[in-house]
Amino acid sequence: MPSTHLRRRRQTVFFRRIIPHDLRQRFGQREILRSLGQATPGEARRMAQQLWDETEKIFTIVRFDRSLTRADIARLAEQYLDSASIKHEGLITYIGRYPKSENLPGVDNATPEDGIIEGIDFVGDGPKGTLNDPAEWVLLYEGRLEVLKRDRSLNNLASYRSAAGELAFRNEIDLDSTAHEDALCRALLDAEIKVAEDMLTYLRDVVLPHHPLHAAAHRSIVSNPPSRSDTPAKDKARQTRRLFSDVWVAYTGDRVRHNEWKESIARQAQSTGRLFTEICGDKPLVDYGPADAAEFRRALLSLPGNYDKCIEWRDIQRRAGICGLIEHCNGKTGIDRLKPQTFNRHLAALSGIWPWAQVNEVVAKGAPSIFEGLHINVNRARGRHHRTRDERPAWNQAELEAVLNADLFFGIRSRRSWKKAGLQVLRDERYWGILIGAHSGMRRGEIFQLRVRHVVKDAETGIWHFNLVDPALELKAEGSARWIPLHQNLLSLGVIEALVEGRGENEMLLCEGEAGAEKKDVLKDGESTSFGSSFGKWFQRFKSHHGVRDEVVFHSFRHSATTLLCNVGVQRAFVEELIGHESSVRRSEMDRYNKGQTLQTLKDVVDRLVLPIDVPRMIDAARNRKPV
Repeated sequence: MPSTHLRRRRQTVFFRRIIPHDLRQRFGQREILRSLGQATPGEARRMAQQLWDETEKIFTIVRFDRSLTRADIARLAEQYLDSASIKHEGLITYIGRYPKSENLPGVDNATPEDGIIEGIDFVGDGPKGTLNDPAEWVLLYEGRLEVLKRDRSLNNLASYRSAAGELAFRNEIDLDSTAHEDALCRALLDAEIKVAEDMLTYLRDVVLPHHPLHAAAHRSIVSNPPSRSDTPAKDKARQTRRLFSDVWVAYTGDRVRHNEWKESIARQAQSTGRLFTEICGDKPLVDYGPADAAEFRRALLSLPGNYDKCIEWRDIQRRAGICGLIEHCNGKTGIDRLKPQTFNRHLAALSGIWPWAQVNEVVAKGAPSIFEGLHINVNRARGRHHRTRDERPAWNQAELEAVLNADLFFGIRSRRSWKKAGLQVLRDERYWGILIGAHSGMRRGEIFQLRVRHVVKDAETGIWHFNLVDPALELKAEGSARWIPLHQNLLSLGVIEALVEGRGENEMLLCEGEAGAEKKDVLKDGESTSFGSSFGKWFQRFKSHHGVRDEVVFHSFRHSATTLLCNVGVQRAFVEELIGHESSVRRSEMDRYNKGQTLQTLKDVVDRLVLPIDVPRMIDAARNRKPV
């Protein structure tokens, strides 16, 4: 950081950085401004250094990936700038050259384009110590820069794969090819090189000429800075004996509180922590070594791929645990093992605990992570004409007819005997879950976390719609926030009378929507606690019973809705608005509409979705159903 980017407004200190000209259009703003609260001058300098480094990374990543939307960029920026790690804390702490608070100009003052203020006075009584000599830090950064450039020239990206995996995991990005993963690793490496170069420039051009050790005496740079004798003892004292399970709970809670993880990711991470403790034991972090991490990788890749779903595997786990299941499956052929992609997801969750533990003094700072080098490179064979949309096929006409005309909608024997025709029409979460998914293209997790208050009648237009703009909802991405008008078929079938009228606004719209039902499972599967997981498991059996292909799932309703609407000539921007796909086309088009116009337009769009469903017969069946 060549010069300070701190500003002060009354008692509040701000970090301000001008966005480069070539990126302003993509960011949609001219500068980045972050409040540092009423930080002391020393704290402000440390925080400003961190924010400078992180903004460098953001700029590099945005330049690297031209496909990132403004929403993606905003999400990345929030995650980086809210990060709890301070990578260069030692530099600013030990040099101890902080600006006096009274010399920080107001944030509203006129400043040059680059935001740099020259001539700031510094406090000269900062912390003393061996590393107070900035020349020593010059040597350290020169060595670091040499290593980074060597890695770049040799394309040595191994040390950045964990960081890339963690970044992809936090943003639910699928690094679906080695080339994509390598490109992201190179972007991170380039950002580190840029940060190191800027730090060297700052030290040489700003710090050294004015530092009392060098300004007058012109002392030579110390080649081998002595280490502080009390550092190992202090680091050792900071290491705690808290068990991994306790640290894991604190770590995952921190990630959620700082908006680095969604609640759904934290629920998945429960499974990761459970697997690690069962395989490697529950002990303090400092007692684990690389051998434990290697054993975790070997054991996980030995597990059956459906270990948490297959009844046979679950019974073995209840009796003998994960290790017993692994031993049971060893040497047996014909078992589909856990995919490397799934292992990489578990590894991405685990890798983040080591830097977090260092910042929180659970392990000594600088201690190498035991998870380095465990990432598995996945080479996916892709055909010349492969399309992403082909990975999840849409329903074909015959499959839609089979499912939407099943006995479930016209009469079954009972909830348990849903495969046999009968006189009961149970308009429960199974009945409405399928119909809402087919007529709206909503994700299962979106449908099953809705509450009664999320079904709203607009006062201006009178249009009933699902309100997914509520910030309390856990949505996959920023673009998932939207209004979805109810299809006329749903209104004709009486969804308002069945699910909304006469109910409390905070009741779940569909009764099995909460994750609580799955928490009673003795296996405590993190993956199984997502919204509507019980419905999802039942739906797999239901659609298979009606002859639907294995690769077609509930999520395929989104693809079917998109395809059917595009086939009848609906404009792409309106389809994306209805489905919740973020794109520049969608935003530029919908920005011209207010809520009333948007709802009216989307209502016209959703009613153009034609499905092979016999609504009059379903209404008659519901009217003449046998009381339960």
